[in-house]
Amino acid sequence: MAAALFQPAPWPGGPGHGKSRPMPWGPAGFVLFAAALLPAQAACNAAINRAVGRPVVAILISLLGSSAAVASFGLLSGRLFPIPSDRFAGVPPWAWLAGLGGAFFVAAQATMVPRLGAALFTTLAVTGQVAMAMALDHFGALDLPIHAASPMRVAGAALIVLGMALVALY
Repeated sequence: MAAALFQPAPWPGGPGHGKSRPMPWGPAGFVLFAAALLPAQAACNAAINRAVGRPVVAILISLLGSSAAVASFGLLSGRLFPIPSDRFAGVPPWAWLAGLGGAFFVAAQATMVPRLGAALFTTLAVTGQVAMAMALDHFGALDLPIHAASPMRVAGAALIVLGMALVALY
């Protein structure tokens, strides 16, 4: 049973099916850039919370800013409207809860960064994200393709936990 948990996951439909897949550098760079902004976002949310003294207001301000940025991009790119109503019917019911995760994360930023600092908060966040992502990938949960928790993936996650511990201790 345990051996079945650590089988390499094939890359469906891609070159080298069943082998390692190449790093998509363009998308990876975009993700790294977006993620690099998160500690600054955390500091901004913490500053708003310190100034207004109400975490809920800090969260609303942050999410309103996010909504305004996304709406502006959508309007400028011409990709905001129209969307046929039948497309919304295809959204799984659980997917409508996505905003709750963002609100919870922004709340954690606004209230925990002043206590933990941006570096520890970020390493804790990354550790939690990797753990959850590996579980979702391994089981194919939430309509994701299955990517087994191979020994190398587990080793990579363990190194992230080690990194988080080093940031926490030093």
